[in-house]
Amino acid sequence: MISQRNVKIAYLSNFFLGLIFHMPVWVAYELQFISLSQLALIEAVMQGSQLLSELPTGAVADLLGKKASVIIGRLIGIFGLLMYASATSFPAFIFYAVVTGIGDSFVSGAGEALMYDSLKQDGKEHLFPKVTSKASLIFQLAFAVAIFSGGVLSLWGYKTAIYATVIASIAALITAFFFIEPYIDTEKFTLRRYIRQFQLGFREIFKTPYIRDISLFYIAVGGITWSAMMIFNTSLLTTIGYTTFQIGVIVATIRLFNSSVLFGALHIKDIVTKKRAYLFFPFLMILAYLPGFTITKEIAVLAVAGSTFVSSARWVILGSYVNEQYDSKNRATALSSLSLLISLSVVGFALISGPIMDYFGGVKPMFTVLGIFSLLLILPLGIRIQRRYHA
Repeated sequence: MISQRNVKIAYLSNFFLGLIFHMPVWVAYELQFISLSQLALIEAVMQGSQLLSELPTGAVADLLGKKASVIIGRLIGIFGLLMYASATSFPAFIFYAVVTGIGDSFVSGAGEALMYDSLKQDGKEHLFPKVTSKASLIFQLAFAVAIFSGGVLSLWGYKTAIYATVIASIAALITAFFFIEPYIDTEKFTLRRYIRQFQLGFREIFKTPYIRDISLFYIAVGGITWSAMMIFNTSLLTTIGYTTFQIGVIVATIRLFNSSVLFGALHIKDIVTKKRAYLFFPFLMILAYLPGFTITKEIAVLAVAGSTFVSSARWVILGSYVNEQYDSKNRATALSSLSLLISLSVVGFALISGPIMDYFGGVKPMFTVLGIFSLLLILPLGIRIQRRYHA
């Protein structure tokens, strides 16, 4: 059966994709050549280029097939990593960001569509959430191993960790050739359908006052925590004085803890109930971010741990809340709309962070900015949801 083969390949592929060995070193590596504000701008360009490329790459996936789109995206990603390893100037890093964003856009939608269509062809589309959850767990565990290993590899130079990621990416590319293209096609790409998709998605996430509020809560939490994950967490640990080896140990430990808690070891969803969740998230975010100006080297580890935990918990806990409210026929478009708005938030935070970090001199003030947004935006919304719907 096609789904059985493709699911196994997807699991193996996710393992290799999770081996991002240069994650502990990327900030230290880039700061050799560019400033903190330029580093943040590069992340904004990467996110922006991916968003702008979603439209044309969606057409490519329909014209050439989802398997071909995944292969093309991974080839471009490898090329981007090789550019990254040789970049020594701000324009070179910008070019790398554009190329990488385009490569990611080829893979993002096509990979999920390939899996869903494979399951649907065998009449097993109901297993899609279970398959994606297991694939995510495999990625997270591989990521934790890679972060620790990357810290060790950095002892032989930053580029050693980058080239290790290149090798893992080549392995992921090779696995993509073993996918079988499903003959079923859930939806052909057209510009009109693309626009219609987002219209349906936005209607779904705002269709009732309750769904509107929990969707906005999900977007706000995601926008802040994903910005921290993409830009500020590693930047804080690097600029506050931790070595790349120490960062590898710290972040790998945090990731393993998150995986054990959030994927069932402590059944956290039984502890963080709906009544508690909408206060749990803002309070933990305020604790992690708001003291940014004053945090010490030791406290920075706790701040990053809290930030990482909330980011992971957003997928597991809040993700289940919004999923159960959306109609099945519009769920995919609704989730795509949420992802789009979160990505736009990341671009926004990246753009405003440059002047803030330049003016105050460092990453710690940006943590405080994220804390202020958590205090003034997420906490009131969480209180509103808790009192109005889960009292």
